[in-house]
Amino acid sequence: MVQSWVSVAGIALDLAGFVLLLREWWLAFFHESAALDHQNRRAQEERFRQFQRTSASDQMRSHLDTFARMQDEATERNAMNRHARTLKARKSAFVVATVLIVAGSLLQLAGQVPAELFALVTGLG
Repeated sequence: MVQSWVSVAGIALDLAGFVLLLREWWLAFFHESAALDHQNRRAQEERFRQFQRTSASDQMRSHLDTFARMQDEATERNAMNRHARTLKARKSAFVVATVLIVAGSLLQLAGQVPAELFALVTGLG
């Protein structure tokens, strides 16, 4: 009887690991989508800046360039922080999912061992 529950526990751990792996894929998908949106916004900002520079005086161009540099640095800093957080979350989800899947598979294997051998090795009957 205990052996059947070992198999059930293994299947449950496998399922939990797979769900975590799906979460990691979900995070990857949204991170890539956010990165593409970020690139599109940056390209649009650059086109707008070029348009602004064409009709600005020399003094105003200097101001626009300084402001653009400051804005770019802040945007890049935010993007790097967001990227680091996403990678950390993905790594955690992947490691935990891997452990759960391996443990679940081992428990399923243990649940399929002949009953006599299972009782001998574990002391459970």
